Amino acid sequence: MTNSLTRAQQFRKMRRYEEAVALLHTHLAQNPQDPTAFLELALNRMEIEGAKTLALEDARRATILLPGVSFPLALQSRILSLLNREKEALPIAEAAIALDPEDPYSWNCKSLALCGMHRWNDAEQSARQALALDPDDETASNLLAHTLRLQKKLDESESESRRRLARDPENAFSFANSGWAALQRGQVKEAENLFKEALRLDPAMSHAKEGLKASYRARSAFYRLFLRWVFFIQQFNEKNRMLIIIGLIIGFKIARSLAASIHPLLVIPVVIVYYTFVFGTWLSNGLANFLILKDPVARMSLDRREKMEGLAVGTLFLGGLLIFVGGMATGLIPVAIAGGTMMVAAIPSTLIFTNESIVGQFVFAACALAIFGLGGHAVLDLANHADQKLGMGASASSLGCAILIAFGTSWLSLVPALHKRSSS
Repeated sequence: MTNSLTRAQQFRKMRRYEEAVALLHTHLAQNPQDPTAFLELALNRMEIEGAKTLALEDARRATILLPGVSFPLALQSRILSLLNREKEALPIAEAAIALDPEDPYSWNCKSLALCGMHRWNDAEQSARQALALDPDDETASNLLAHTLRLQKKLDESESESRRRLARDPENAFSFANSGWAALQRGQVKEAENLFKEALRLDPAMSHAKEGLKASYRARSAFYRLFLRWVFFIQQFNEKNRMLIIIGLIIGFKIARSLAASIHPLLVIPVVIVYYTFVFGTWLSNGLANFLILKDPVARMSLDRREKMEGLAVGTLFLGGLLIFVGGMATGLIPVAIAGGTMMVAAIPSTLIFTNESIVGQFVFAACALAIFGLGGHAVLDLANHADQKLGMGASASSLGCAILIAFGTSWLSLVPALHKRSSS
């Protein structure tokens, strides 16, 4: 083992990953077939933004150099999960387990892959197997608490987190898991305190940062309703989620038909409830961020993009609502349409500022601008034709197109390339 390799291992423990990579290249220049160096490269690069694909290649090279050893295969699986390629990660983790069924790391990698596929019960069993092999395994314990929570086994999840904390009182992930469990039970203040403790121990932990933001947002009753839906839907895998959404659409059509058969006016509350639910899911984060901006402490949890989203969505939706109500109350229909346009434009605006995809930002910004343009055209048309009824003339087609664009954004948001940054 060269001095460069030894120092690289020390740098990794100190989270100085780029420096470790540079030393490993120096070592490999002298020892080009050293599997330990390739494993070290993979372990460092998987922690560096934009280097995960290179980490995967390093792990594959180590696997070739160490045939019959489980760890390089398990490491490949772990990196594939980080790349959101869990379907590829799962069989590789199982291959690692086949080589060494007594290795907790391989079972943890299998559990992570199963988590990414939302197979919570299977992930739980893999985490339990890792703990059976090593009761002190921190990753397995936290994975078990996580999978139990996502199956709504909140008491068991909390018990596992407390067991972990009894062994390791400074375990930040256990505090974060307890925070999410408290949030799922509706204990907002307790969740907030647990996330703060997790961040005190590990200020960089994204799992705790997102939890703290969610606990601040949950001060809003509207956002708490949204969270209930999130906690419900995340129990299911992707296929079952789609079936639930399709079921809701079919259920809405049936409810609308039944309401119409009883009395035409009954259709109105059915439609309002349905579309409030549909678009409320898109608006919830932005509106909650807008409310957080009023709190001088809570708003510090938001980054610049989240603050911009809160300001834009809150101004458009709540400001538009006031203008819409004012216009309707005074009989100034063009003013009401202007307010309604602002409310509709808030929908694509939720998909701009915090969007990880540059292409998605442009697409949804274009949708918002198109809605403003169409709404403005309708306002001018109605203002220039005072005797024209709403729903007639050029204004009707403009408003119809604006609403169709708003619906289209909700479907476009399901395209991963338009809201996720490609992993690398």
